Amino acid sequence: LELLEKRVKSRFSHRQIYLMNSFDFKQYIRIFKEQLSLPAEFPDESFAQQWNNNVQHLSDDKTVQGALQNLFHYTKDLRSLHLLLMLVVSNVTVHHPLIAASDLHEASKQYRMDSKANIVHGLSVLEICLIIAMKHLNDVYEGEPFNFQMVYNEFQKFIQRKAHCMYNFEKPVVMKAFEHLLQLELVKPIERPSVRAQKEYLLMKLLLDNNQIMDALQAYPNCPTDVKQWAASSLSWL
Repeated sequence: LELLEKRVKSRFSHRQIYLMNSFDFKQYIRIFKEQLSLPAEFPDESFAQQWNNNVQHLSDDKTVQGALQNLFHYTKDLRSLHLLLMLVVSNVTVHHPLIAASDLHEASKQYRMDSKANIVHGLSVLEICLIIAMKHLNDVYEGEPFNFQMVYNEFQKFIQRKAHCMYNFEKPVVMKAFEHLLQLELVKPIERPSVRAQKEYLLMKLLLDNNQIMDALQAYPNCPTDVKQWAASSLSWL
C-alpha cells in the first residue's frame, strides 16, 4: 500500500488545480469594504468611525463602482484588488486623511497604464479585430469565458456587415493571430489544455478591460475608421 501511495504521488505530483473565484460583483464590493475598513480595536475610535463611514460612502459611489466593475471583469483575483487599494491608500496623508472617489478613479487609471496596453499598439489589424470581437463577447455575456470559435463567429459578423474583402482571412490565419494573442498573454486559457481537447473550443479570458482597449485604439497608428466604430458600437450592433 505504501509503494502504491508513492507511485500515485509521483505520477500526479506535477498536476495543478486551478480554482476560479466564484463570488459575484455584490460580494466583490463587500470584500472591497472589508479590506479598506478599520477594525473595532483601532486606537482612535473617532477617526475609525469617520474612516469607515467614508468607505461605506465610497462603496455606494457610481464612479467607484464603475472602476471596480472594470477590474472585476478584468480579473477576480483579489491580489489585483489589493494592488489597486495600495495605490489608493498610498495617497492618504495628514492633510488628505480620507479617500475620495477621485483618488480611486486615478489609481484605477494608473493601474491600467501597463505593458499590455502598449503591446496592443504593435498588433496587426486582424489581431485588433479579434480583441474587439472578444470585447463584444465580454459585453454580451458579462465577462463569461469564450472560445476561439465564438470569437471567429463574431469576427465573421463584422466582415459580413461591412462586406470588406480586406478583412476576409482564412480561418487558419485567424487561428494563428489568436495564438499570437495567447503568446503575448493578452488572452489566457482558464483551464489547462488537454491532449484530446480541440483548441477551437478551449475556454479563454481576455486580459484587457474595455477602457484599456479603447485607450489603445485611440493611440493605434492608422487604425481603420470602421474598426474603431465597431469597437465603440453598443450591444445593438450585435
